[in-house]
Amino acid sequence: MARPAICSSMEEAVADIPDGATLLFPGFGGTGMPWNLTTALYHQGAKALTVVANGTNIQSADPRAKGLADLVEAGRVRKVIASFTAATHPSRLSVPEQMVRDGVLEAELVPQGTLAERIRAGGAGIPAFYTPAGVDTLLSDGKEHREFNGRTFVLEQAIVADYAFIRAWKADTGGNLVFRHAGRNYNPIAAMAARHTIVEVEEPIVPAGTFEPDEVHTSGIYVERLVPILPDGMLRVERARPADPPAAQPAAGAPVEAKRRLTRAEIAAVIGRRLQPGWLVNLGIGIPTLASNHVQPEDDITFTSENGVIGYSRLAGAGEGDPDVVNAGGQQVTLIPGASFVHHADSFALVRSGRLDVTVLGAYEAATDGSFANWRLSNEPFDHLGGIGGAMDLVASAKQVWLAMEHTTRDGAPRLLERCTLPLTAARGVTLIVTDLGVVAVRDGRFVLEEHAPGYDPQEIAALTGAPLEVSPDLRPVAL
Repeated sequence: MARPAICSSMEEAVADIPDGATLLFPGFGGTGMPWNLTTALYHQGAKALTVVANGTNIQSADPRAKGLADLVEAGRVRKVIASFTAATHPSRLSVPEQMVRDGVLEAELVPQGTLAERIRAGGAGIPAFYTPAGVDTLLSDGKEHREFNGRTFVLEQAIVADYAFIRAWKADTGGNLVFRHAGRNYNPIAAMAARHTIVEVEEPIVPAGTFEPDEVHTSGIYVERLVPILPDGMLRVERARPADPPAAQPAAGAPVEAKRRLTRAEIAAVIGRRLQPGWLVNLGIGIPTLASNHVQPEDDITFTSENGVIGYSRLAGAGEGDPDVVNAGGQQVTLIPGASFVHHADSFALVRSGRLDVTVLGAYEAATDGSFANWRLSNEPFDHLGGIGGAMDLVASAKQVWLAMEHTTRDGAPRLLERCTLPLTAARGVTLIVTDLGVVAVRDGRFVLEEHAPGYDPQEIAALTGAPLEVSPDLRPVAL
């Protein structure tokens, strides 16, 4: 069996990457990212690159480490193919977004599960495939549609890259790779989908034959170069995170029955209480991720994250987290007995096959027909910029879709409407909406108020809703 080259430095490993190359960058929320190879490429100087990655805005809190965002902002990237091209806070324009609007960067936004499957298909020699994700949205415009068993699917093309930068936990001299926990994410499929696969390795490279064959996650036949992370390299890199806006909290000493909106944590608690034993549940970025804090182990609820963590629980407390065990928001979480890890394509295969009982997502708008919008705040034609993540894949196949959102904008305008005004994430499917003013069911084209926030009456909530709001005969205050 051919052996990969073992490079003495990151600089050596990336020295021959030419201008105009297409590169795959795995990683999810900072976990499993090839920071050292990316930093070496930044200093190497290749330009006019096409990059494929989960998102374009990941930067390091360590000034030594350069991420994809640094390459983009330095003008070294011609095109990005990603599931996130927007800023963490979408109302704030990111540098890559401005570059697209200025015509110096091309961006192709892809639903996250579709992105993973395009990479997997490229490595498997499959030129194209059909998926339900994105049907009836802007992202399916101009693509071939076909019906199977009464359901519409859209055709997507495989991705094959010139180079893949891979982050592995362990490797042997035969190139066999082992990944650690959620650090697996896109890495195994990206390693297969490139003509040249370059791997940075966390632990010392061991002789071939050290691993049991059953331990190997990626065979060495896909690997061209290995390079160990040296003592002066970056083993664990903290990603830079913009400050979150202050969360609304109850007034100090305020009685529970005082008139007020629900906090983010209380919205999450309402969601947690409604989850049923035995369910397989996905929680999206933002308020939904907090819901895992409000479920007990004996409730027999399994949370799964897009990055391949199956069987996590509450957010990790100080000192108990693991940087390679994170949820969809990149937050460290605890695991339940029986938890497992899979790569990104297998994670979305689980979703696409209809096994997910409910997905809980954030939203900017929701409508009485069950449609909602959560990926772009504008209808302007800015090359489909936005932050779709895995939402389109999740809503296309989950048995139920719940939303966690604010009832109104900062200016007081309603977010629950007769028709969505923003580009749709899905044209139908929402059955439950939990807002800071209460719990609203979506039934047969109607909003039905089931629970209300402390001190609010149905008439007040209806006045803040942009569509008729019926009142359930069993209306009750939210239990806090």
